[in-house]
Amino acid sequence: MDRYARQQALVAQDVLADATVEVAGTGPALTYLLQCLAMLGVATRHGAVHLRDCGRPATPADVAGQFLLRPDDVGEPLGAMLVRRVHDLDPAVNITVGSAPVHRALTVAVPAAGESAGIAARGAVDIWGGVGTTALTIGPEPVPDGPATPNVLTPALACVCGGLLAQAVLGGLGALVSGPAVLSGWTEERLWLRQPGIGRLAAATGLDAPDLGSVLSVATGPAVAAGFRILRDGDPVDARITMIVDDDTVVVSLPAHATTAGVTVRPNRLPARPVPTLSWSPFAGPDVAVPDRLPASRVVMVGAGALGSWAGAALAATPADELDLCVVDMDGEVERHNLNRQVLYTRADIGKPKAQRAAERLTAINPAIRLTGIQTVIDVHGRDQLLGSEVLLDVDPAVAEQRRRIDRLGSALRSADAVLSCPDNQQTRWVLNCLTERLGIAWVNGAVDGFVGRVHVCDPKDNGRCVVCWLGRSVALDPVRLSCTDVTGPVPVPSIATGAAIVGGVQAATLIAELTGNAAAVARFHAWNGIDGVLAGYRATDRDPGECPAHLLEAAPTEELSSHVHSDQQ
Repeated sequence: MDRYARQQALVAQDVLADATVEVAGTGPALTYLLQCLAMLGVATRHGAVHLRDCGRPATPADVAGQFLLRPDDVGEPLGAMLVRRVHDLDPAVNITVGSAPVHRALTVAVPAAGESAGIAARGAVDIWGGVGTTALTIGPEPVPDGPATPNVLTPALACVCGGLLAQAVLGGLGALVSGPAVLSGWTEERLWLRQPGIGRLAAATGLDAPDLGSVLSVATGPAVAAGFRILRDGDPVDARITMIVDDDTVVVSLPAHATTAGVTVRPNRLPARPVPTLSWSPFAGPDVAVPDRLPASRVVMVGAGALGSWAGAALAATPADELDLCVVDMDGEVERHNLNRQVLYTRADIGKPKAQRAAERLTAINPAIRLTGIQTVIDVHGRDQLLGSEVLLDVDPAVAEQRRRIDRLGSALRSADAVLSCPDNQQTRWVLNCLTERLGIAWVNGAVDGFVGRVHVCDPKDNGRCVVCWLGRSVALDPVRLSCTDVTGPVPVPSIATGAAIVGGVQAATLIAELTGNAAAVARFHAWNGIDGVLAGYRATDRDPGECPAHLLEAAPTEELSSHVHSDQQ
């Protein structure tokens, strides 16, 4: 599947590939913004990403609290090192360094302490973004200088800020899509065609946009193909294949010239818009004190995909006294189409076990972390074993090995301080919340779908509401995975780097806030709407002791779940 297939329904890819973006400043959000831009495919054809203020050597402060630059980059030219690391993500990105302004560029400012005045004096800036002590701000006006000394929240806040800035770039470029999108001069009309072998045959032509009729003729035979017509205003039109979803599914696009009625077919892109002012904090109120470092903590992170890769990386970049992190993922290996949003992986990781590679990458970010990688499925059948209340023996080696993995995970859960929940299905979320309630530990859950996302913080010690309070009883009965390899009908589930960075960063920030003893001030619910440029959190009410968490554990009896899962897997 094409690297950008998961975001074609969200952005006009040609607009991004040809965009010119200037980035000024060297603040904490800089590397996170560049990672998002590279993963989106910005400046991969005729455009450019131009870095200013990066002519000096890289310092230890540049390398701390992020995971693009590496420790051995200290002392080297900052701009050159940023270019090298961006090219590690995608060598097609045209990224340059210089002090001269770039004409007709969208300008983004990410000032470090003391840089705002100088950036503002040089000329107009379209988008500003900055990280403070416990909050971030983006908008069209200069942002206040952040603290000169970072704290425990700085990496996670910078992750959220970088994602929000990249989302603002999408809006400022007019690349957001609501309806058809432009692909190489053709208009994608959401015509998804499924025919055995058509995707494979289209790929075999070696063309960017093969003629539909020619490929269909080979796939179905000339007689069948001759009877297939696409009509626009009643007249047949030629069409081309502009995206291959899989071997048997393609996206068909129509030429963008005027119709016989004289109406030009245009992409339904949202117009370019200025960025709205937005401030966000993991806390529901001001005046919260946070330390410089994370206290000794044990965390289990379930899901190492879109959300888990950003949340885990931001957590690994956080200064900590001692961090024990267990990474769990149910996917077998890294795949090419993970690379548009799953920041822990590169082309070199394709085909490697995902949980193992995630643990290795997080160790590279912070070698002091004690990391464990486990590849296993978490479902209702393993719930009792994870709690250590069920001992099962089996002579089948494969079954025995799976049970050993569950035992390792159960041991990690029973000693954990919190669970970072980033799975791809609701039933796993329900099981995890059941476990955390029984164990009395915090559960920070995230979910993202295109440009919409949410984060729930469920902490029994803080009287926070459980997942059934938030999502209803049906959450326990939904084992359907919405992973990057799944297709809903013929349409891929839309996913994009900005949503993953923002929601994953929010998860990391709220988790860190919980682990630093500030649970009573944490906003328990956070919602993101990327089209409207809104990220907001609120404290929410306490749980009803008469219902929560009892109704969580009673939401779906094991027998009902077993029957439901069995019928779903038929």
